[in-house]
Amino acid sequence: MTEHRHETTDMSPKYVLYFAVGLVVLGLLIHVGIWWMFHQFEQAQARRESQPVLVNAPAAVPEPHLQISPQDDLQQLRRQEDEILSTYRWIDRDKGTARIPIDRAMQLFLQRQKK
Repeated sequence: MTEHRHETTDMSPKYVLYFAVGLVVLGLLIHVGIWWMFHQFEQAQARRESQPVLVNAPAAVPEPHLQISPQDDLQQLRRQEDEILSTYRWIDRDKGTARIPIDRAMQLFLQRQKK
């Protein structure tokens, strides 16, 4: 009768055990590392929260500002544009540069084109 044994050229079972132990050790190291990382985050947050807050300091609102009433903003913009297009004003008095109403500018342009 022949004796039945495992294949001796196959991988040794001790390597499977080494791999399993390595996985367990690696899992423990990862858990300890994550615990340490969260502990550091908690300490940093506690330091930030313990810093004094300046109550009277004006809070600067970064751009862009939200529009509370877009219709009012549009009306204000159109009033400003209408004022620019319908009034006389010096741009640079020393150089003789002035702003004139758009209607007058078109009339002057047409007069110069007829010449």
